Amino acid sequence: MISDWFLELGRGFGRLFLQPILYWTVLLLLLASVKRIKRERRDFGSKIFNIFAEWRKTIGLSLLFGLILSIVSIAVGFALPYPVILLWSAVVVLLTLSLRFSWISPAYTLGATALLLLWVPELSGSFLPDSWISAMGDTSLSALALLLGVLLMVEAIMYHRFQNNDSFPQYVKGGRGKLIGQHRLKRLGFLPVFFLIPGGAIEPFVDWWPMLAVGDETYGLMLAPILLGFEHVVRGLSPRHAALTMRASMVVLSIVVLGLAAASFYYPILALVAVLVAPVGREISSFLLRWRDQGKNPYFTPRYDGLPILGVIPGSPADDMNLIVGETIEKVNGLNVTNEQDFYHAVQSNLAYCKIAVRDTAGEIRFAKRAMYEDDHYELGLVFVKAQYAKQKKAK
Repeated sequence: MISDWFLELGRGFGRLFLQPILYWTVLLLLLASVKRIKRERRDFGSKIFNIFAEWRKTIGLSLLFGLILSIVSIAVGFALPYPVILLWSAVVVLLTLSLRFSWISPAYTLGATALLLLWVPELSGSFLPDSWISAMGDTSLSALALLLGVLLMVEAIMYHRFQNNDSFPQYVKGGRGKLIGQHRLKRLGFLPVFFLIPGGAIEPFVDWWPMLAVGDETYGLMLAPILLGFEHVVRGLSPRHAALTMRASMVVLSIVVLGLAAASFYYPILALVAVLVAPVGREISSFLLRWRDQGKNPYFTPRYDGLPILGVIPGSPADDMNLIVGETIEKVNGLNVTNEQDFYHAVQSNLAYCKIAVRDTAGEIRFAKRAMYEDDHYELGLVFVKAQYAKQKKAK
């Protein structure tokens, strides 16, 4: 019995490398990173974030929730046939061909997969094997709705962990032709989750297991990659504020979907309602965020009362000083600064030490201090909106 479980665990891990979505994820991250770095070089003259930065700060979270979901899915006996995983993967690939992560939320990917399964009976006699059609037709829509609700909660946690310095700065031409800054909130999470699949060496060990079976008496294991992500552009809101706004929406949406999914075991039609509510709710949340953002004046634009920080290069002196995107630099080494030239002049006024007075996002003044070293770049790793740069760039 124990040996069968270890055997299937090994097989399940090996099956991960047979899934095309694993290699598409690597290619997607690579292409998205290259595209972003080209934009950074065009806007700022050098890259700001390293390659695969879209994945950073999600690895630990992904592994943790991948482990939790694996334990829960095996404990309750949630069987997800391989054809369903392939269909889910195909939906993810189609929705990410543009290299944007806007549609990679489980509300869209898993929601679309669940809806497509409703048309499986119409595929009888098609090019698909009958065993695949039977397995997909037997998949519990209520179970998929439950999984959808859980993944939406994980997405909400990804938003919660997002900070101002995690977003990608960009230049764009404003409504009056002047250059302003905007931020692209972009993240990709990769959750490795073990699911039961029909056929294998594992046999039921208690009468009630598996609770969510799919037409077989023995089961194997498969490590399936689940992609989560988001992408938003903000100009009037700070990145952190935008992320917290989406977090609140995702928590509410997750609770609603989970409630409908749980009730669907008694009233099956509610599973379909849950699957439909998820993408609609997610789209409404994104629309409200855009509406709130467009209703505010541009956040990252030249001012007369200080120099707003558009970007902080990771690992730079500015990063060591805990300077944060969205804060406004008012003084450097005791000198007032209102533009980039003032800032560089003030920094070079003291080559051994730098003291910066910044007004944080709460409107309070704080001081950032640091000794300067010979290998420190005079720009400190900060990115500002260049007041005279607008005529040279086109919005994109």
